[in-house]
Amino acid sequence: MRKIPRRRGGILLGVAALLGVFFAIPADASAEPTKCRAVEVPFTVAGQTGPIAGTLCTPPGANTIQILVHGWTYDQHYFDWPVKPETYSYARKANEAGYATLAIDRLGAGASMRPPSLFTTFNNNAEALHEVVTAVRDGSLGKKYDKVVTVGHSLGSLTVAQEAGQFKDVDAIITTGFVHTINYVNVIAEVLGRDHFAMGDPKFAGVVKDPLYMTNIPGTRHTFFYEPNTDPAVIEADERLKGTASLVDFATGAGFNLVNVDRDLNIPVMVVTGDKDRLFCGLASVDCSSAKNLIEHEREWYGPDATIEAYVPRNTGHNTALEKTAPQSAARMIDFVERHVGHGTGVTGAAPGKRPEIPSPPPTKPSPVAAVAATAFEKAVLPVANAYVEAVKNVPGLGDTSNPVPGADKLLATVANNAHKILGTLPAELIGAP
Repeated sequence: MRKIPRRRGGILLGVAALLGVFFAIPADASAEPTKCRAVEVPFTVAGQTGPIAGTLCTPPGANTIQILVHGWTYDQHYFDWPVKPETYSYARKANEAGYATLAIDRLGAGASMRPPSLFTTFNNNAEALHEVVTAVRDGSLGKKYDKVVTVGHSLGSLTVAQEAGQFKDVDAIITTGFVHTINYVNVIAEVLGRDHFAMGDPKFAGVVKDPLYMTNIPGTRHTFFYEPNTDPAVIEADERLKGTASLVDFATGAGFNLVNVDRDLNIPVMVVTGDKDRLFCGLASVDCSSAKNLIEHEREWYGPDATIEAYVPRNTGHNTALEKTAPQSAARMIDFVERHVGHGTGVTGAAPGKRPEIPSPPPTKPSPVAAVAATAFEKAVLPVANAYVEAVKNVPGLGDTSNPVPGADKLLATVANNAHKILGTLPAELIGAP
């Protein structure tokens, strides 16, 4: 065997050692994936303490967090979609950009506490979110986060806007599938008209005994999508992953805009609403055909120093995170947070962390009374809802997202803003008093 001269051998060994050090340092940093774990924040309502559950995913070094809040009959899966997550999980995209995420289950949904429905008020949900924001700021979940952004969808967006306006404790908000005015006619007909009692649904019969908790009638989840631009596999998974929501939450949240607590909220705000979203756009609300329309509309509801931005994904319905335009929406949302808040010390490009398993209740045969009640409700209401959709498909403001009654939204904003000047946040606090 040919011997290598001592000097040359020493040089080669030195170079090898340097290369080893050079490659070892970034390898350790970049190889560390995002770490995910199930967490709980205690919340007390009506003398009962239980968890607000969620999944916390933290890239290496992350000190900015996005708290993700789902909407009606969803749970934390909405923002961290397990089907084709490379396309539909907003949480994973935010993690890759260096942000920690905490996708929570709202009060009465998923693994969070499900108190008697009378106490699942809209404002109690805002109070619960406030407890979560406090926990990520004070280190209760193992780390103090310097910057907090809340991101909502639909009813979760109402909650995000209410919490931010009431408590002034976040650095920016993103609302999706939302503006401050609601197309009440479509929501009542197409959402409530396609729900039935959760205790009469095989998925929830074993865990829900309260008659005011609702879930979707099987086969109706398409309501939330613009189907021509949605992967059928997503709608199929949506049927399987559906959650529960409380009629009390809906009823108390429906009037959230009568007193506008956001009028003195002066933080960056982004609005992401699809041009086919017939639940928040249209009659007596806003024409969602352009970002300019959304900005002008939402400008009436926030403080004078708030920065308002908007994005309108095309051919997109209510579920902006679950339709084919989801990657474009996510990119705009992350860019907004990056420009106004920043990812801080979070490492970008970390591999996705393994998500903890989110338990689902086993299918259970409903009691005879619950089954009869659910079936009766379904037979009485669903045909009317379906007939309504067919009847209004060519009616401006109901069958599309145009607003045939211009000025109504501005009038409501004026009334709500004046009410806030007089009452502050008092009505919400009274409604949601634990």
